[in-house]
Amino acid sequence: GEVIPFRNYLHRYPTPYPASKSSSPLWYAVRRASAHIIVLSSYSPFVKYTPQWKWLEEELKRVDREKTPWLIVLMHAPIYNSNNAHYMEGESMRVVFESWFCQYKVDVIFAGHVHAYERSYRISNIRPDSSNPVPDKSAPVYITVGDGGNQEGLANKFRDPQPDYSAFREASYGHSTLEIKNRTHAIYHWNRNDDGKRIPTDSFVLHNQYCRQSTLAVSDQFDSDMNADGSSGRDDYPKILEELPCIKDDEDE
Repeated sequence: GEVIPFRNYLHRYPTPYPASKSSSPLWYAVRRASAHIIVLSSYSPFVKYTPQWKWLEEELKRVDREKTPWLIVLMHAPIYNSNNAHYMEGESMRVVFESWFCQYKVDVIFAGHVHAYERSYRISNIRPDSSNPVPDKSAPVYITVGDGGNQEGLANKFRDPQPDYSAFREASYGHSTLEIKNRTHAIYHWNRNDDGKRIPTDSFVLHNQYCRQSTLAVSDQFDSDMNADGSSGRDDYPKILEELPCIKDDEDE
């Protein structure tokens, strides 16, 4: 048996950081099917010219959206968060990296830390003429899923009023699923677990930022068919999505 009473996760869950040319197991990237997934460290130095900053600068250039059209980023502290818990803790990382997230058209960013659930619209706060987040179609969707359960309980105090950038928020235990259907669309679900069973609560169609569709009709139809409990009212979306054409960003508009 172990004689040391505690070992942190680096001793229990090795990360494949050398494969992505990272100098630390705390930040790295992996490619899974059609997704390029980047993991960042909220608690390691990340300002300009630090090892993490320089690594991310090069890693974003290495992403091949023809091979992995989906670009997903994971971090611990959320960049956008309207909960009183850990409010604005991700602001420093936002200032440093948000312009890159928009430039490279990151599709979605997942964070934890706050023991509640929240999803944003596509917004950014990088315009020099504005100090507030504004709608930005080149920005990622930010999702906080720190609601899996812990001994500290839920963070049930959100700030009022709910900010315009916040699409949905709830202080409940739950879990999320992201189903990548093809190069252009994915379906996201958040499920509440408070009642001892999975309750579909928040769902939306995620449009790929690199290979966009010429129409949002499928998304509109998905929303109109949504049941009151947030679940889909029909089961043929995978087939519909597979038949849609793809229009790359540089061909659009």
